[in-house]
Parts: sequence; structure tokens; C-alpha cells
Amino acid sequence: MRKPRLVEEHEAAGKRIVVDGQHIFVREEGEGEPVLLLHGVPSSSFLFRKMLPELAGQGLRAVSFDFPGVGLSDKPKGIDYGWHALAKWVGRVVDTLALPPVHLVLHDIAGPIGAEWAIQNPVKVRSITVTNTLMDVAHFTPPFPMWAFRVPVLRHVTFSTMNTPTMLKLFRYSGVKNPEVVDEDVVASYLYLLKNNGGHRSFLEIMDGFDLTERHRDWLRDGLLAIDKPMQLIWGEQEIAIPQSQLDYIKQVFPLRAEHMVDARHFLQEEHPAVIAAHIATFAQGIAQQSKRATPP
Repeated sequence: MRKPRLVEEHEAAGKRIVVDGQHIFVREEGEGEPVLLLHGVPSSSFLFRKMLPELAGQGLRAVSFDFPGVGLSDKPKGIDYGWHALAKWVGRVVDTLALPPVHLVLHDIAGPIGAEWAIQNPVKVRSITVTNTLMDVAHFTPPFPMWAFRVPVLRHVTFSTMNTPTMLKLFRYSGVKNPEVVDEDVVASYLYLLKNNGGHRSFLEIMDGFDLTERHRDWLRDGLLAIDKPMQLIWGEQEIAIPQSQLDYIKQVFPLRAEHMVDARHFLQEEHPAVIAAHIATFAQGIAQQSKRATPP
């Protein structure tokens, strides 16, 4: 596949670091307290390309990376691409970059992945922001087209036949409310980042790696409540890819300090990057002020 112009620009703005022998693509911008933005599927750090400068403009260090198997990171054979393995990659990247405690931003399947890392590494987390994700994993039924990538034989056919016109229709139906924010160039970039360099195999292995058990749901719930990190929700209120029940569960179970509903669908980062960045910055600033007040003179 020919590399789209937007991907070339995205790649030029980032770098590759070596983590456990694999090249991981990282993009960051700004200075200040780090905000670590974790992507889900079928996206990559490309999803946050509009948010990085917005967060930097708010005095924060915005950091995002491509999980192995997607985007511009290596897509090696023979490694574990399940949720639990990807959670360990979060820690490896954080350690390689020597990041101080981060404000964690979770989207899509990065919800359970990032939450797992946070639970296991609470001293490295300042706050958690959840955006259109799933936490009641035991009651999550993958929607179309996600379920198609988990069905034997059909998954290979579905992936192989994905093209820009088809993906553009899906983005404009379930991904964004305002169809004008994504065009063929944007969607061609997502598709390239998904398919290049052996992406067929690694992506389907990621789709095989979901842990949708009650045990994992309960572990995530109990773990997040135990570490008691400041938590907020930013949600695309026109969401149709993630069931309403997931939003209800998050609001009922976790003591959210802030809730923001945005006029968007699943990929709210494409539609309202400045609005989301402002909410994250305000949240981070509030936590910093509380810490200062709580510090003895």
C-alpha cells in the first residue's frame, strides 16, 4: 500500500524507540505533567494527532504510542497480543520513556488494558480519564463490524476486503456524528496504519485477545476502586459503537469527579479535540492544586 500523506506527516512528527527488542512508534508534544493517551481498535496514536498540540498548548506533555501490532510500531510474529500482554507494554513504554506519574486517558479497548496497568502500577498514575470505552467487560457484546473480526474464516474475508470507500461509510455511520470531519484521506490513513507491515495477522490476534470474563470485570472494578485515583469521564453522547450499558456501568460503579458529554460519536477525538483537551487540562490542573494545598509547608 502507498503511504498516505497524512501518515507521512504523522510519522515525521514522532519517533521510534526500542522496547524489548521491538520498535515502538511514539509521538509527543509539549512540556509539563505527562498525559498518556492510549488508543483502541482499529486506531493507533494517529487518533490523537489533533489532540497532542491542543494539550501542549494547555501546558501539558502529551504522549501517545502505537501498541505493537498496529500503526507504525513493529508487528512481530509469535508475541502475545491479548489485553493482559498489551497492559504490560504500557509499562514497558512508560519505563523506557522514563515518564513521571501520568494522567492516563483511555479509549475503546484501552479502557481495560490501561486500567490493568494502572491497578498494577498506582504510583505511576496521577489520574484516569475514560472516553467511550468498556469496563463491564463481562456484558460487552462486540458490535458490527468488531464481531466480524472474531468469527473464524469471516474475519479474514472481512479484513482482506476492507477498503477506503467501505471504511469511510463505517466511520461516518458509527465513528463520527459530523461526517465532514473525516474524508477519504483520513480514512485511507487509518486503513494503511492497520494493514501495513503484516497488520492483518497482528490485528486479528489482538481481536482474539479480549478477556470478557466476569472474573476480569470484577478484578478491574475492585482494583480501580482500591487505587482510588481521581477519575473523570468524557463521552461522545451520540455513541452507537459502545453500548449505553457500558456508560451506565461506569457512572454507577466509579466515583467520578467530573462528567462531560460531548456532541460526538465514538471517535470524539476527531470531532472535538480542543474540547477534550481542555477538559483533561482542567482536570489535571485541579489535581495539581489539590496536591499543593495538601502538601505541608
